[in-house]
Amino acid sequence: SNWSIHTPRAMMSPAMQRLLTCLLVTIFSVSAYPSSLSSSIMSNLRSLPSTAPLIIGYASNANSGKVDRAIVDGANIIIWSFIHLHITDDSKCTIKTSLDLVEIKRIREKYKHVVHLAAFGGWNGPHPPTFSNGSSLSGEKWCEVFMKFNEENDGLFDGIDWDYEGNDNLDAPTAKFTLETLDIMADFTTEAKSQGLIVSMAPAESYLDASVDPDSIDATFSLRLDLPPRAWTSPEDRDMIKGFSHAGRQCYAYVIAKAGVESFDFISIQLYEGYAPYVHEVTRGGKNPVDAIMERVDGFLGGYVVKGMPLTSSPEYEVKIPSSKLVIGIANRWA
Repeated sequence: SNWSIHTPRAMMSPAMQRLLTCLLVTIFSVSAYPSSLSSSIMSNLRSLPSTAPLIIGYASNANSGKVDRAIVDGANIIIWSFIHLHITDDSKCTIKTSLDLVEIKRIREKYKHVVHLAAFGGWNGPHPPTFSNGSSLSGEKWCEVFMKFNEENDGLFDGIDWDYEGNDNLDAPTAKFTLETLDIMADFTTEAKSQGLIVSMAPAESYLDASVDPDSIDATFSLRLDLPPRAWTSPEDRDMIKGFSHAGRQCYAYVIAKAGVESFDFISIQLYEGYAPYVHEVTRGGKNPVDAIMERVDGFLGGYVVKGMPLTSSPEYEVKIPSSKLVIGIANRWA
Protein backbone atom coordinates (compact mmCIF):
# COMPACT_ATOMS: atom_id res chain seq x y z
CA SER A 1 0.00 0.00 0.00
CA ASN A 2 1.13 3.57 -0.68
CA TRP A 3 0.58 6.20 2.01
CA SER A 4 1.58 9.80 2.61
CA ILE A 5 3.51 11.32 5.46
CA HIS A 6 2.25 14.49 7.13
CA THR A 7 4.83 17.12 8.06
CA PRO A 8 3.94 20.12 10.27
CA ARG A 9 3.88 23.30 8.20
CA ALA A 10 6.29 25.02 10.56
CA MET A 11 8.96 22.50 9.54
CA MET A 12 8.41 22.99 5.81
CA SER A 13 10.20 25.18 3.31
CA PRO A 14 8.04 27.84 1.57
CA ALA A 15 8.02 25.70 -1.58
CA MET A 16 6.78 22.68 0.36
CA GLN A 17 4.10 24.77 2.06
CA ARG A 18 2.90 25.89 -1.35
CA LEU A 19 2.96 22.29 -2.51
CA LEU A 20 0.78 21.19 0.40
CA THR A 21 -1.61 24.05 -0.29
CA CYS A 22 -2.32 22.98 -3.85
CA LEU A 23 -1.99 19.22 -3.46
CA LEU A 24 -3.93 16.76 -1.38
CA VAL A 25 -1.38 14.00 -1.45
CA THR A 26 -0.28 10.96 0.15
CA ILE A 27 -0.48 9.36 -1.14
CA PHE A 28 -23.93 -8.40 -13.09
CA SER A 29 -26.04 -8.50 -15.89
CA VAL A 30 -26.94 -5.19 -17.48
CA SER A 31 -30.49 -6.02 -18.51
CA ALA A 32 -33.35 -4.50 -16.55
CA TYR A 33 -31.01 -2.48 -14.36
CA PRO A 34 -32.37 0.94 -13.36
CA SER A 35 -30.47 3.98 -14.57
CA SER A 36 -29.91 5.30 -11.05
CA LEU A 37 -28.88 3.98 -7.67
CA SER A 38 -31.55 3.12 -5.12
CA SER A 39 -32.18 5.72 -2.43
CA SER A 40 -30.80 3.37 0.25
CA ILE A 41 -27.51 2.98 -1.60
CA MET A 42 -27.29 6.71 -2.33
CA SER A 43 -27.69 7.46 1.37
CA ASN A 44 -24.86 5.02 2.12
CA LEU A 45 -22.37 6.70 -0.22
CA ARG A 46 -19.78 8.90 1.42
CA SER A 47 -18.34 12.16 0.09
CA LEU A 48 -14.75 13.31 0.01
CA PRO A 49 -13.67 15.25 3.10
CA SER A 50 -14.60 18.88 2.58
CA THR A 51 -11.97 20.43 4.85
CA ALA A 52 -9.43 17.79 5.91
CA PRO A 53 -6.55 16.89 3.56
CA LEU A 54 -7.07 13.77 1.50
CA ILE A 55 -4.79 11.04 2.85
CA ILE A 56 -4.97 8.36 0.16
CA GLY A 57 -3.67 4.83 0.10
CA TYR A 58 -3.97 1.84 -2.22
CA ALA A 59 -4.59 -1.53 -0.61
CA SER A 60 -5.29 -5.07 -1.78
CA ASN A 61 -5.23 -7.10 1.43
CA ALA A 62 -8.05 -6.23 3.81
CA ASN A 63 -6.97 -8.88 6.32
CA SER A 64 -3.40 -7.83 7.08
CA GLY A 65 -4.24 -5.14 9.62
CA LYS A 66 -2.24 -2.56 7.66
CA VAL A 67 -5.34 -0.74 6.45
CA ASP A 68 -6.70 -0.43 9.99
CA ARG A 69 -3.36 0.94 11.19
CA ALA A 70 -3.17 3.39 8.31
CA ILE A 71 -6.67 4.69 9.06
CA VAL A 72 -5.76 5.15 12.71
CA ASP A 73 -2.69 7.07 11.51
CA GLY A 74 -4.85 9.41 9.41
CA ALA A 75 -5.72 7.80 6.07
CA ASN A 76 -9.22 8.83 5.02
CA ILE A 77 -9.45 7.40 1.48
CA ILE A 78 -8.74 3.76 0.70
CA ILE A 79 -8.53 2.69 -2.95
CA TRP A 80 -8.94 -1.07 -3.25
CA SER A 81 -6.92 -2.86 -5.92
CA PHE A 82 -8.41 -4.26 -8.03
CA ILE A 83 -11.76 -4.96 -9.63
CA HIS A 84 -12.20 -5.87 -13.30
CA LEU A 85 -14.82 -5.59 -16.01
CA HIS A 86 -15.56 -9.15 -17.06
CA ILE A 87 -17.57 -11.06 -19.66
CA THR A 88 -18.36 -14.66 -18.75
CA ASP A 89 -18.30 -17.61 -21.15
CA ASP A 90 -22.07 -17.27 -21.54
CA SER A 91 -21.69 -13.56 -22.41
CA LYS A 92 -22.85 -12.06 -19.12
CA CYS A 93 -21.22 -8.79 -18.12
CA THR A 94 -20.04 -8.73 -14.52
CA ILE A 95 -17.51 -7.33 -12.09
CA LYS A 96 -14.74 -9.74 -11.13
CA THR A 97 -12.47 -9.36 -8.12
CA SER A 98 -10.40 -11.34 -5.64
CA LEU A 99 -10.82 -8.68 -2.95
CA ASP A 100 -12.28 -9.83 0.37
CA LEU A 101 -15.51 -7.83 0.21
CA VAL A 102 -16.69 -9.09 3.61
CA GLU A 103 -13.56 -7.78 5.30
CA ILE A 104 -13.75 -4.49 3.41
CA LYS A 105 -17.31 -4.12 4.69
CA ARG A 106 -16.06 -4.65 8.25
CA ILE A 107 -13.49 -1.89 7.78
CA ARG A 108 -16.09 0.40 6.22
CA GLU A 109 -18.53 -0.10 9.10
CA LYS A 110 -15.84 0.38 11.74
CA TYR A 111 -14.48 3.67 10.36
CA LYS A 112 -17.46 5.78 9.31
CA HIS A 113 -15.41 8.73 8.07
CA VAL A 114 -13.31 6.79 5.52
CA VAL A 115 -14.11 6.83 1.79
CA HIS A 116 -13.64 3.60 -0.19
CA LEU A 117 -13.00 3.49 -3.94
CA ALA A 118 -12.54 0.49 -6.22
CA ALA A 119 -9.66 0.65 -8.71
CA PHE A 120 -9.83 -0.80 -12.22
CA GLY A 121 -6.64 -2.01 -13.87
CA GLY A 122 -3.20 -2.35 -12.39
CA TRP A 123 0.05 -3.42 -14.02
CA ASN A 124 -0.54 -6.61 -16.05
CA GLY A 125 -4.25 -6.22 -15.28
CA PRO A 126 -6.93 -6.80 -17.91
CA HIS A 127 -8.36 -3.95 -19.94
CA PRO A 128 -12.10 -3.84 -20.73
CA PRO A 129 -13.12 -7.10 -22.44
CA THR A 130 -14.96 -7.67 -25.69
CA PHE A 131 -17.57 -10.18 -26.77
CA SER A 132 -16.67 -13.00 -29.13
CA ASN A 133 -17.63 -10.82 -32.11
CA GLY A 134 -15.22 -8.09 -31.02
CA SER A 135 -17.85 -5.67 -29.73
CA SER A 136 -18.10 -4.44 -26.15
CA LEU A 137 -20.43 -2.59 -23.87
CA SER A 138 -20.35 1.17 -23.82
CA GLY A 139 -18.83 2.92 -20.85
CA GLU A 140 -22.29 3.95 -19.73
CA LYS A 141 -23.49 0.32 -19.72
CA TRP A 142 -20.35 -0.85 -17.92
CA CYS A 143 -21.08 1.78 -15.28
CA GLU A 144 -24.52 0.25 -14.85
CA VAL A 145 -22.86 -3.14 -14.34
CA PHE A 146 -20.68 -1.64 -11.63
CA MET A 147 -23.60 0.09 -9.95
CA LYS A 148 -25.53 -3.19 -9.83
CA PHE A 149 -22.50 -4.95 -8.35
CA ASN A 150 -22.14 -2.15 -5.80
CA GLU A 151 -25.82 -2.28 -4.88
CA GLU A 152 -25.62 -6.04 -4.39
CA ASN A 153 -22.78 -5.31 -1.94
CA ASP A 154 -24.73 -2.64 -0.03
CA GLY A 155 -22.89 0.32 -1.55
CA LEU A 156 -19.48 -0.90 -0.44
CA PHE A 157 -17.63 1.52 -2.72
CA ASP A 158 -18.20 5.27 -2.92
CA GLY A 159 -16.73 5.46 -6.40
CA ILE A 160 -14.01 4.22 -8.72
CA ASP A 161 -10.41 4.90 -9.69
CA TRP A 162 -8.90 4.39 -13.16
CA ASP A 163 -5.51 2.68 -13.00
CA TYR A 164 -5.24 0.92 -16.37
CA GLU A 165 -1.61 0.31 -17.30
CA GLY A 166 0.60 -1.82 -19.53
CA ASN A 167 2.00 -5.34 -19.39
CA ASP A 168 5.35 -7.00 -18.78
CA ASN A 169 4.82 -8.94 -22.01
CA LEU A 170 5.28 -6.44 -24.83
CA ASP A 171 3.39 -8.79 -27.16
CA ALA A 172 0.31 -8.80 -24.92
CA PRO A 173 -2.80 -6.98 -26.17
CA THR A 174 -2.63 -4.75 -23.08
CA ALA A 175 0.84 -3.47 -24.01
CA LYS A 176 -1.11 -0.72 -25.75
CA PHE A 177 -4.44 0.99 -25.31
CA THR A 178 -7.25 0.89 -27.79
CA LEU A 179 -9.34 3.96 -28.42
CA GLU A 180 -12.34 1.87 -27.37
CA THR A 181 -10.80 1.37 -23.91
CA LEU A 182 -10.23 5.10 -23.46
CA ASP A 183 -13.79 5.79 -24.67
CA ILE A 184 -15.15 3.32 -22.11
CA MET A 185 -13.18 5.06 -19.37
CA ALA A 186 -14.47 8.49 -20.39
CA ASP A 187 -18.11 7.47 -20.84
CA PHE A 188 -18.11 5.41 -17.63
CA THR A 189 -16.72 8.47 -15.84
CA THR A 190 -19.43 10.85 -16.96
CA GLU A 191 -22.18 8.35 -16.14
CA ALA A 192 -20.66 7.62 -12.72
CA LYS A 193 -20.52 11.33 -11.88
CA SER A 194 -24.15 11.77 -12.94
CA GLN A 195 -25.04 9.01 -10.47
CA GLY A 196 -23.23 10.66 -7.58
CA LEU A 197 -20.14 8.45 -7.49
CA ILE A 198 -16.61 9.68 -6.81
CA VAL A 199 -14.26 9.27 -9.79
CA SER A 200 -10.47 9.51 -9.74
CA MET A 201 -7.63 8.46 -12.01
CA ALA A 202 -4.00 7.55 -11.37
CA PRO A 203 -2.01 7.89 -14.60
CA ALA A 204 1.64 6.95 -14.65
CA GLU A 205 3.66 10.12 -15.25
CA SER A 206 4.35 9.22 -18.86
CA TYR A 207 0.61 8.80 -19.43
CA LEU A 208 -0.04 12.43 -18.44
CA ASP A 209 3.25 14.31 -18.50
CA ALA A 210 3.22 18.07 -17.91
CA SER A 211 7.01 18.37 -17.86
CA VAL A 212 7.58 17.67 -21.57
CA ASP A 213 9.12 19.98 -24.15
CA PRO A 214 5.98 21.35 -25.89
CA ASP A 215 7.69 21.15 -29.29
CA SER A 216 8.81 17.53 -28.93
CA ILE A 217 7.10 14.28 -29.81
CA ASP A 218 6.67 13.75 -26.06
CA ALA A 219 3.76 16.20 -26.16
CA THR A 220 1.98 14.03 -28.76
CA PHE A 221 -0.77 11.53 -27.91
CA SER A 222 -0.11 7.82 -28.40
CA LEU A 223 -1.96 4.59 -27.61
CA ARG A 224 1.32 2.72 -27.12
CA LEU A 225 2.40 1.54 -23.68
CA ASP A 226 5.65 -0.04 -24.88
CA LEU A 227 7.77 3.06 -25.42
CA PRO A 228 11.25 3.64 -23.99
CA PRO A 229 11.18 6.13 -21.07
CA ARG A 230 11.78 9.55 -22.57
CA ALA A 231 14.25 10.93 -20.02
CA TRP A 232 16.63 7.95 -19.95
CA THR A 233 18.51 8.57 -23.19
CA SER A 234 22.24 8.64 -22.43
CA PRO A 235 24.32 5.47 -22.95
CA GLU A 236 24.71 5.20 -19.17
CA ASP A 237 20.94 5.57 -18.71
CA ARG A 238 20.22 2.95 -21.34
CA ASP A 239 22.62 0.57 -19.69
CA MET A 240 20.93 1.16 -16.36
CA ILE A 241 17.36 0.49 -17.55
CA LYS A 242 18.44 -2.66 -19.43
CA GLY A 243 15.98 -2.45 -22.30
CA PHE A 244 13.01 -1.32 -20.21
CA SER A 245 10.31 -0.16 -22.64
CA HIS A 246 7.02 0.24 -20.81
CA ALA A 247 6.26 3.96 -20.95
CA GLY A 248 3.23 5.61 -22.49
CA ARG A 249 2.77 9.06 -24.00
CA GLN A 250 -0.08 11.37 -22.97
CA CYS A 251 -2.74 8.63 -23.36
CA TYR A 252 -4.82 9.66 -20.33
CA ALA A 253 -5.15 13.16 -21.78
CA TYR A 254 -7.78 11.78 -24.15
CA VAL A 255 -9.93 10.54 -21.26
CA ILE A 256 -9.81 13.95 -19.59
CA ALA A 257 -10.58 15.68 -22.87
CA LYS A 258 -13.61 13.51 -23.58
CA ALA A 259 -15.04 13.28 -20.04
CA GLY A 260 -14.07 16.80 -18.97
CA VAL A 261 -11.74 17.53 -16.07
CA GLU A 262 -14.80 18.53 -14.03
CA SER A 263 -15.91 14.87 -14.08
CA PHE A 264 -12.95 13.86 -11.91
CA ASP A 265 -12.78 14.45 -8.19
CA PHE A 266 -9.01 14.10 -8.17
CA ILE A 267 -6.24 13.07 -10.56
CA SER A 268 -3.14 11.49 -9.00
CA ILE A 269 0.05 11.55 -11.06
CA GLN A 270 2.24 8.49 -10.40
CA LEU A 271 5.70 9.95 -10.04
CA TYR A 272 6.78 6.47 -8.91
CA GLU A 273 6.28 5.00 -12.39
CA GLY A 274 9.22 2.82 -13.38
CA TYR A 275 11.89 5.12 -14.87
CA ALA A 276 9.58 8.13 -14.81
CA PRO A 277 10.99 11.49 -15.94
CA TYR A 278 10.67 12.68 -12.34
CA VAL A 279 12.79 9.79 -11.08
CA HIS A 280 15.49 10.64 -13.63
CA GLU A 281 15.53 14.32 -12.68
CA VAL A 282 15.96 13.74 -8.96
CA THR A 283 18.23 10.66 -9.03
CA ARG A 284 20.33 11.04 -12.17
CA GLY A 285 20.03 14.79 -12.57
CA GLY A 286 20.30 15.72 -8.90
CA LYS A 287 17.36 18.14 -8.95
CA ASN A 288 15.76 19.06 -5.65
CA PRO A 289 12.68 16.81 -5.34
CA VAL A 290 10.38 19.64 -4.24
CA ASP A 291 11.51 21.83 -7.13
CA ALA A 292 10.88 18.98 -9.57
CA ILE A 293 7.40 18.43 -8.14
CA MET A 294 6.58 22.13 -8.28
CA GLU A 295 7.59 22.33 -11.96
CA ARG A 296 4.99 19.63 -12.63
CA VAL A 297 2.41 21.35 -10.46
CA ASP A 298 2.93 24.59 -12.38
CA GLY A 299 2.61 22.68 -15.66
CA PHE A 300 -0.74 21.19 -14.71
CA LEU A 301 -2.13 24.36 -13.16
CA GLY A 302 -1.04 26.56 -16.06
CA GLY A 303 -1.91 23.98 -18.70
CA TYR A 304 0.04 22.25 -21.45
CA VAL A 305 -1.01 21.23 -24.95
CA VAL A 306 -1.18 17.64 -26.16
CA LYS A 307 -1.07 17.24 -29.94
CA GLY A 308 -2.30 14.50 -32.22
CA MET A 309 -5.44 13.83 -30.22
CA PRO A 310 -8.14 11.71 -31.98
CA LEU A 311 -10.87 14.18 -31.09
CA THR A 312 -13.59 15.34 -33.46
CA SER A 313 -13.24 18.94 -32.25
CA SER A 314 -9.48 19.49 -32.62
CA PRO A 315 -6.23 17.48 -32.70
CA GLU A 316 -4.91 19.67 -29.89
CA TYR A 317 -6.12 19.73 -26.31
CA GLU A 318 -4.90 21.77 -23.34
CA VAL A 319 -4.57 19.62 -20.23
CA LYS A 320 -5.29 21.87 -17.27
CA ILE A 321 -5.98 20.49 -13.82
CA PRO A 322 -7.11 22.84 -11.03
CA SER A 323 -5.29 22.65 -7.71
CA SER A 324 -8.42 21.28 -6.02
CA LYS A 325 -8.18 18.14 -8.20
CA LEU A 326 -4.41 17.66 -8.50
CA VAL A 327 -2.68 14.97 -6.45
CA ILE A 328 0.96 13.94 -6.61
CA GLY A 329 1.35 10.19 -6.08
CA ILE A 330 4.42 9.09 -4.15
CA ALA A 331 5.37 5.53 -3.21
CA ASN A 332 7.02 3.68 -0.38
CA ARG A 333 10.63 2.50 -0.63
CA TRP A 334 9.83 -0.23 -3.16
CA ALA A 335 9.82 2.43 -5.89
